[in-house]
Amino acid sequence: MSDDRYLSQKLPPDPRNRGRLLTLWLAFFLVANVFAVVRELQAANYLSVAWAVFGIAAGISTWLWYKVGFYGMLLGYSYTTLANFDAGSLVGVMFSLVFMGLTFALVRSKWEYFR
Repeated sequence: MSDDRYLSQKLPPDPRNRGRLLTLWLAFFLVANVFAVVRELQAANYLSVAWAVFGIAAGISTWLWYKVGFYGMLLGYSYTTLANFDAGSLVGVMFSLVFMGLTFALVRSKWEYFR
């Protein structure tokens, strides 16, 4: 029995392939949250700034294949849904729910790669 495979300098291939849709979606999510931080800071709405920063952290941890990041994204979508509901914005509620469903559908296909 040879120990060559254990002593090899060559790294095994990473089986985690995020896919184009999930990559684009996470990039969009992160950029949108950065813009939300800037916009809400200008409006001095610090609760929304905190949630946007939380969204950035959740997006980055989802990018790094952590399940807790995905759950954080869903929590952020829930906050956005409730904030839009409180503001009386039916369109905002619908967008939040669609974004939540899209995130769930894209992550679900790659769930076995998350830790």
